Amino acid sequence: MQERAEEFEVRCPLHGSIPFSALERRIIDHPFVQRLRHVSQLGFADLVYPGATHTRFNHALGVMHVAGRVFDGIVAAAPPDFHARFAPAEVARCRRLVRLAGLMHDMGHAPFSHAFEPLLPPRDRLPLPSHWYGEPPGPHDGQAAHEDYSVALIHALSAQAPDLLPPEDGQDIASLIDHRVRPTPQLAGKGDPAAGIHPMLKQIISGEIDADRMDYLRRDAHFAGVTYGYFDMERLIRSLSCQATPGGYVMTLDQNALFTYEHFIMARFHMAMQVYFHKTVLIFDHFLHKSSEAGEIPFVLDGSLENFLEAREDVVLAQLYAARREQWASHIVNRVPFSRLVQLSELPDQGLRAAIVDALAAARIETVHITTRRNVSTMGQAEGRPEHPILVLEPMLGRTRSRTLREVSVLLEQYNRTFTIEALYCDRGDVAQGREVIGATLQAHGWG
Repeated sequence: MQERAEEFEVRCPLHGSIPFSALERRIIDHPFVQRLRHVSQLGFADLVYPGATHTRFNHALGVMHVAGRVFDGIVAAAPPDFHARFAPAEVARCRRLVRLAGLMHDMGHAPFSHAFEPLLPPRDRLPLPSHWYGEPPGPHDGQAAHEDYSVALIHALSAQAPDLLPPEDGQDIASLIDHRVRPTPQLAGKGDPAAGIHPMLKQIISGEIDADRMDYLRRDAHFAGVTYGYFDMERLIRSLSCQATPGGYVMTLDQNALFTYEHFIMARFHMAMQVYFHKTVLIFDHFLHKSSEAGEIPFVLDGSLENFLEAREDVVLAQLYAARREQWASHIVNRVPFSRLVQLSELPDQGLRAAIVDALAAARIETVHITTRRNVSTMGQAEGRPEHPILVLEPMLGRTRSRTLREVSVLLEQYNRTFTIEALYCDRGDVAQGREVIGATLQAHGWG
């Protein structure tokens, strides 16, 4: 258990002191992690919420800390069979892996975080370790996502510095971040899935009640100056344990904390609607995409890790300022948004939506059509990947029975879907005419 010796600490406005070990410090100091100091957590959200200037680096440290706390709480509350199955050295390794997965889970984010994702290169340009992946699906199809860059960076770190991150540790960490990466036999149960701990560790990092969401909801709400993201994190962590299933050990939730969990999922919904989907943020994301497509900014991600190390916001912002007289860069540099004319997703009639689009085009009003989607919960929606349930423990007549979270939570069923925002934007000078056209169209369709 010597690996638990945490001799350093850093101060955090959310968690107070975040302790970390000498090994963790070496990884924190690595350029792959330090680059996150130059990647904002919320992209252009600071144009609406001026305090929201925190970075992915802040968040990475927070997730490492919360992941360790969740793991420690689960182990402390685990049933006797867990401690009989896993030796102290195995538990210590799992704790180290889950903390490092929390630290490195977002290493693959590009400048302005999710705003840059449509500009990522094809996946086959990245130096991905094909031997880490299971089949199907393969790792080299379609456009890259930030998780692909995270896996590539973790693999590169384990290849360059095996004394710092052994390859088997790198693969296990990557498997907690990306569902396509296979865990090593040690985490998978050595041929006996029922004896594996991988499902529980993955739930801590990228599950329904994970350390990532616990940190970013509280952190984003704190720096944005809103209350939507607050929930009782301490109670939620105290209510977690684990249980053996045929697929391995999985996370459990005490029945008495069901309302705490439902508050947690409501916080995710409210933050999405009020902060992440804010109308101004969405249009500035669009400006960034158009500026890149138009060649106003020369920085392009080519898939190499050397190129990715240069993917910092100061680099992109300098190029935007150099192009500040160009069509799209000028909107970003001068903070001039388009106005939202109408939120089409609030209109249930597809024919009416099409009529509005056609009427605006006939009036020669140039519009930007933005559609974005976000999942508050993905339980039961995973296609082509194994899904392990979170079990709710219910005391009954002196015994305890377990049911899945989906069976027990009414709110989960309500929020377990994809939310879509579809809207039309236009130049501020065209707003008055555009609203007249929309009003006339609504009236003609009986909505007046």
